[in-house]
Amino acid sequence: MNETMNAIQAFILGLVQGLGEFLPISSSGHLMLAQKIMGFDTSNMLTLNVLLHLATLVAVFAVYWRRFWHMLCHPVKSDLWLLVVATIPAVIAALTINFDAAFEGAFLAWSFLLTSVVLVSAEWLSRHWHRPAKHVTLKHAIVMGVMQAIAILPGLSRSGSTIAGGVGSGLSRKKAADFSFMMSAPAILGSAVLEGKKLLEGTASINVDSLPLVIAVLTAGLSGYLAIRFMLRIIRKISLNWFAIYTAILGAALLANNYVFHWIALG
Repeated sequence: MNETMNAIQAFILGLVQGLGEFLPISSSGHLMLAQKIMGFDTSNMLTLNVLLHLATLVAVFAVYWRRFWHMLCHPVKSDLWLLVVATIPAVIAALTINFDAAFEGAFLAWSFLLTSVVLVSAEWLSRHWHRPAKHVTLKHAIVMGVMQAIAILPGLSRSGSTIAGGVGSGLSRKKAADFSFMMSAPAILGSAVLEGKKLLEGTASINVDSLPLVIAVLTAGLSGYLAIRFMLRIIRKISLNWFAIYTAILGAALLANNYVFHWIALG
Protein backbone atom coordinates (compact mmCIF):
# COMPACT_ATOMS: atom_id res chain seq x y z
CA MET A 1 0.00 0.00 0.00
CA ASN A 2 1.15 3.54 -0.73
CA GLU A 3 1.91 5.66 2.30
CA THR A 4 2.22 9.05 0.66
CA MET A 5 0.15 10.98 -1.84
CA ASN A 6 1.53 13.03 -4.71
CA ALA A 7 0.04 16.11 -6.38
CA ILE A 8 -1.59 14.23 -9.29
CA GLN A 9 -3.25 11.74 -6.95
CA ALA A 10 -4.43 14.62 -4.78
CA PHE A 11 -5.97 16.39 -7.77
CA ILE A 12 -7.80 13.23 -8.89
CA LEU A 13 -9.18 12.47 -5.43
CA GLY A 14 -10.31 16.07 -5.00
CA LEU A 15 -12.03 15.98 -8.37
CA VAL A 16 -13.73 12.68 -7.60
CA GLN A 17 -15.08 13.99 -4.30
CA GLY A 18 -16.19 17.35 -5.68
CA LEU A 19 -18.02 15.97 -8.71
CA GLY A 20 -19.31 12.84 -7.02
CA GLU A 21 -20.87 14.70 -4.11
CA PHE A 22 -23.28 16.65 -6.31
CA LEU A 23 -23.64 14.56 -9.46
CA PRO A 24 -25.95 11.57 -8.92
CA ILE A 25 -23.15 8.98 -9.12
CA SER A 26 -22.06 8.50 -5.45
CA SER A 27 -19.02 10.31 -4.09
CA SER A 28 -18.32 7.77 -1.34
CA GLY A 29 -18.23 4.87 -3.78
CA HIS A 30 -16.07 6.66 -6.32
CA LEU A 31 -13.69 8.02 -3.70
CA MET A 32 -13.16 4.58 -2.21
CA LEU A 33 -12.57 3.06 -5.64
CA ALA A 34 -10.11 5.78 -6.62
CA GLN A 35 -8.17 5.34 -3.38
CA LYS A 36 -8.03 1.57 -3.87
CA ILE A 37 -6.90 1.91 -7.48
CA MET A 38 -4.09 4.19 -6.32
CA GLY A 39 -3.03 1.58 -3.78
CA PHE A 40 -4.10 3.37 -0.62
CA ASP A 41 -5.59 1.66 2.42
CA THR A 42 -8.99 3.33 2.69
CA SER A 43 -8.99 2.86 6.47
CA ASN A 44 -6.00 5.22 6.63
CA MET A 45 -7.55 8.04 4.60
CA LEU A 46 -9.68 9.64 7.28
CA THR A 47 -7.80 12.94 7.53
CA LEU A 48 -8.01 13.47 3.80
CA ASN A 49 -11.66 12.41 3.66
CA VAL A 50 -12.60 14.86 6.41
CA LEU A 51 -10.90 17.74 4.62
CA LEU A 52 -12.45 16.80 1.27
CA HIS A 53 -15.90 16.75 2.86
CA LEU A 54 -15.29 20.17 4.39
CA ALA A 55 -14.16 21.46 0.99
CA THR A 56 -17.42 20.41 -0.63
CA LEU A 57 -19.28 21.92 2.32
CA VAL A 58 -17.62 25.24 1.47
CA ALA A 59 -18.85 24.77 -2.11
CA VAL A 60 -22.44 24.43 -0.85
CA PHE A 61 -22.15 27.61 1.21
CA ALA A 62 -20.56 29.44 -1.72
CA VAL A 63 -23.67 28.73 -3.80
CA TYR A 64 -26.32 29.05 -1.11
CA TRP A 65 -24.92 31.46 1.46
CA ARG A 66 -27.66 34.02 0.81
CA ARG A 67 -30.34 31.38 1.31
CA PHE A 68 -28.75 30.07 4.50
CA TRP A 69 -28.34 33.61 5.82
CA HIS A 70 -32.00 34.33 5.11
CA MET A 71 -32.97 31.15 6.96
CA LEU A 72 -30.98 32.17 10.01
CA CYS A 73 -32.42 35.68 9.98
CA HIS A 74 -35.99 34.50 9.37
CA PRO A 75 -36.22 30.98 10.85
CA VAL A 76 -40.01 31.00 11.11
CA LYS A 77 -40.82 32.30 7.63
CA SER A 78 -38.11 30.35 5.79
CA ASP A 79 -37.60 26.68 4.92
CA LEU A 80 -35.23 26.18 7.85
CA TRP A 81 -37.64 23.92 9.70
CA LEU A 82 -38.11 21.81 6.57
CA LEU A 83 -34.35 21.46 6.28
CA VAL A 84 -34.22 20.30 9.90
CA VAL A 85 -37.01 17.77 9.29
CA ALA A 86 -35.23 16.45 6.19
CA THR A 87 -32.00 15.99 8.15
CA ILE A 88 -33.44 14.01 11.08
CA PRO A 89 -33.73 10.60 9.34
CA ALA A 90 -30.08 10.65 8.26
CA VAL A 91 -28.95 11.64 11.76
CA ILE A 92 -30.88 8.72 13.26
CA ALA A 93 -29.47 6.29 10.69
CA ALA A 94 -25.89 7.49 11.13
CA LEU A 95 -26.04 7.18 14.91
CA THR A 96 -27.77 3.79 15.08
CA ILE A 97 -26.45 1.78 12.12
CA ASN A 98 -22.84 0.82 11.43
CA PHE A 99 -22.10 0.87 7.73
CA ASP A 100 -18.34 0.21 8.06
CA ALA A 101 -18.76 -3.39 6.93
CA ALA A 102 -20.78 -2.41 3.88
CA PHE A 103 -17.73 -2.23 1.63
CA GLU A 104 -17.15 -5.97 1.97
CA GLY A 105 -17.40 -8.20 -1.08
CA ALA A 106 -19.56 -7.02 -3.95
CA PHE A 107 -21.76 -4.74 -1.85
CA LEU A 108 -20.37 -1.62 -3.49
CA ALA A 109 -21.14 -2.95 -6.97
CA TRP A 110 -24.73 -3.66 -5.97
CA SER A 111 -25.00 -0.17 -4.50
CA PHE A 112 -24.00 1.37 -7.83
CA LEU A 113 -26.64 -0.77 -9.53
CA LEU A 114 -29.19 0.34 -6.94
CA THR A 115 -28.28 3.96 -7.73
CA SER A 116 -29.18 3.23 -11.35
CA VAL A 117 -32.57 1.90 -10.30
CA VAL A 118 -33.20 4.98 -8.15
CA LEU A 119 -32.29 7.34 -10.99
CA VAL A 120 -34.41 5.53 -13.57
CA SER A 121 -37.33 5.57 -11.14
CA ALA A 122 -36.88 9.30 -10.57
CA GLU A 123 -36.84 9.96 -14.31
CA TRP A 124 -39.99 7.88 -14.79
CA LEU A 125 -41.81 9.59 -11.92
CA SER A 126 -40.84 13.06 -13.17
CA ARG A 127 -42.70 12.37 -16.40
CA HIS A 128 -45.90 11.42 -14.58
CA TRP A 129 -46.45 14.64 -12.63
CA HIS A 130 -48.34 17.07 -14.85
CA ARG A 131 -48.05 19.97 -12.41
CA PRO A 132 -45.09 19.30 -10.09
CA ALA A 133 -44.83 21.53 -7.03
CA LYS A 134 -42.32 24.37 -7.06
CA HIS A 135 -42.18 24.76 -3.27
CA VAL A 136 -41.00 22.24 -0.69
CA THR A 137 -43.67 21.00 1.72
CA LEU A 138 -43.48 18.78 4.80
CA LYS A 139 -44.28 15.75 2.66
CA HIS A 140 -41.38 16.45 0.32
CA ALA A 141 -38.99 17.08 3.21
CA ILE A 142 -39.89 13.80 4.92
CA VAL A 143 -39.57 11.69 1.77
CA MET A 144 -36.28 13.31 0.76
CA GLY A 145 -35.02 12.93 4.32
CA VAL A 146 -35.79 9.21 4.34
CA MET A 147 -34.06 8.81 0.98
CA GLN A 148 -31.01 10.63 2.33
CA ALA A 149 -30.92 8.24 5.27
CA ILE A 150 -31.03 5.26 2.92
CA ALA A 151 -28.25 6.83 0.85
CA ILE A 152 -25.85 6.48 3.78
CA LEU A 153 -25.25 3.05 2.27
CA PRO A 154 -21.79 3.22 0.61
CA GLY A 155 -22.05 3.49 -3.16
CA LEU A 156 -25.64 4.75 -3.19
CA SER A 157 -25.80 8.31 -4.49
CA ARG A 158 -27.03 10.82 -1.89
CA SER A 159 -27.93 13.49 -4.41
CA GLY A 160 -29.54 10.98 -6.74
CA SER A 161 -31.58 9.45 -3.92
CA THR A 162 -32.79 12.76 -2.52
CA ILE A 163 -33.64 14.16 -5.95
CA ALA A 164 -35.56 10.95 -6.65
CA GLY A 165 -37.39 11.35 -3.35
CA GLY A 166 -38.33 14.91 -4.19
CA VAL A 167 -39.49 14.14 -7.70
CA GLY A 168 -41.29 11.00 -6.57
CA SER A 169 -43.25 12.96 -3.98
CA GLY A 170 -44.39 15.51 -6.56
CA LEU A 171 -41.67 18.17 -6.45
CA SER A 172 -40.30 19.70 -9.64
CA ARG A 173 -36.91 18.41 -10.78
CA LYS A 174 -35.30 21.85 -10.42
CA LYS A 175 -36.61 22.39 -6.90
CA ALA A 176 -35.79 18.82 -5.88
CA ALA A 177 -32.17 19.33 -6.95
CA ASP A 178 -32.06 22.72 -5.25
CA PHE A 179 -33.34 21.41 -1.91
CA SER A 180 -31.17 18.29 -2.21
CA PHE A 181 -28.02 20.41 -2.40
CA MET A 182 -29.11 22.47 0.59
CA MET A 183 -29.76 19.23 2.48
CA SER A 184 -26.20 18.20 1.71
CA ALA A 185 -24.77 20.90 4.02
CA PRO A 186 -25.80 19.26 7.34
CA ALA A 187 -25.18 15.81 5.83
CA ILE A 188 -21.62 16.65 4.78
CA LEU A 189 -20.94 18.37 8.09
CA GLY A 190 -22.25 15.36 9.98
CA SER A 191 -20.10 12.99 7.95
CA ALA A 192 -17.02 15.12 8.61
CA VAL A 193 -17.79 15.15 12.34
CA LEU A 194 -18.19 11.36 12.49
CA GLU A 195 -14.95 10.81 10.57
CA GLY A 196 -13.22 13.40 12.73
CA LYS A 197 -14.35 11.49 15.82
CA LYS A 198 -12.63 8.39 14.47
CA LEU A 199 -9.44 10.41 14.04
CA LEU A 200 -9.57 11.55 17.64
CA GLU A 201 -9.98 7.93 18.70
CA GLY A 202 -6.57 7.23 17.21
CA THR A 203 -7.35 5.77 13.79
CA ALA A 204 -4.30 5.85 11.51
CA SER A 205 -4.15 8.35 8.69
CA ILE A 206 -2.22 8.61 5.47
CA ASN A 207 0.88 10.78 5.36
CA VAL A 208 0.01 13.78 3.21
CA ASP A 209 2.40 16.60 2.45
CA SER A 210 1.05 20.13 2.62
CA LEU A 211 1.09 20.84 -1.13
CA PRO A 212 -0.89 17.73 -2.24
CA LEU A 213 -3.30 18.34 0.62
CA VAL A 214 -3.95 21.90 -0.53
CA ILE A 215 -4.38 20.70 -4.12
CA ALA A 216 -6.91 18.04 -3.08
CA VAL A 217 -8.95 20.44 -0.96
CA LEU A 218 -9.00 23.26 -3.53
CA THR A 219 -9.89 20.84 -6.33
CA ALA A 220 -12.75 19.33 -4.31
CA GLY A 221 -14.13 22.76 -3.43
CA LEU A 222 -13.94 24.16 -6.95
CA SER A 223 -15.24 21.04 -8.70
CA GLY A 224 -18.04 20.76 -6.13
CA TYR A 225 -19.08 24.35 -6.80
CA LEU A 226 -19.09 23.72 -10.56
CA ALA A 227 -21.00 20.45 -10.12
CA ILE A 228 -23.79 22.21 -8.20
CA ARG A 229 -24.05 24.93 -10.83
CA PHE A 230 -24.02 22.34 -13.61
CA MET A 231 -26.79 20.22 -12.09
CA LEU A 232 -28.99 23.24 -11.35
CA ARG A 233 -28.59 24.36 -14.94
CA ILE A 234 -29.24 21.06 -16.73
CA ILE A 235 -31.51 19.14 -14.35
CA ARG A 236 -34.60 20.06 -16.39
CA LYS A 237 -32.91 19.39 -19.73
CA ILE A 238 -30.92 16.18 -19.37
CA SER A 239 -32.34 12.78 -18.53
CA LEU A 240 -31.21 11.18 -15.27
CA ASN A 241 -31.09 7.95 -17.27
CA TRP A 242 -27.67 8.99 -18.61
CA PHE A 243 -26.26 8.95 -15.09
CA ALA A 244 -28.14 5.69 -14.47
CA ILE A 245 -26.46 4.10 -17.49
CA TYR A 246 -23.04 5.13 -16.18
CA THR A 247 -23.59 3.75 -12.66
CA ALA A 248 -25.14 0.58 -14.09
CA ILE A 249 -22.11 -0.07 -16.29
CA LEU A 250 -19.76 0.64 -13.41
CA GLY A 251 -21.70 -1.57 -11.01
CA ALA A 252 -21.92 -4.42 -13.52
CA ALA A 253 -18.19 -4.17 -14.27
CA LEU A 254 -17.27 -4.25 -10.59
CA LEU A 255 -19.61 -7.14 -9.95
CA ALA A 256 -18.30 -9.13 -12.92
CA ASN A 257 -14.71 -8.56 -11.87
CA ASN A 258 -15.26 -9.04 -8.15
CA TYR A 259 -12.59 -11.72 -7.97
CA VAL A 260 -10.18 -9.98 -10.37
CA PHE A 261 -10.14 -6.49 -8.87
CA HIS A 262 -9.09 -7.42 -5.35
CA TRP A 263 -9.80 -3.90 -4.05
CA ILE A 264 -13.52 -4.66 -4.35
CA ALA A 265 -13.34 -7.89 -2.39
CA LEU A 266 -12.50 -6.46 1.00
CA GLY A 267 -14.09 -9.28 2.95
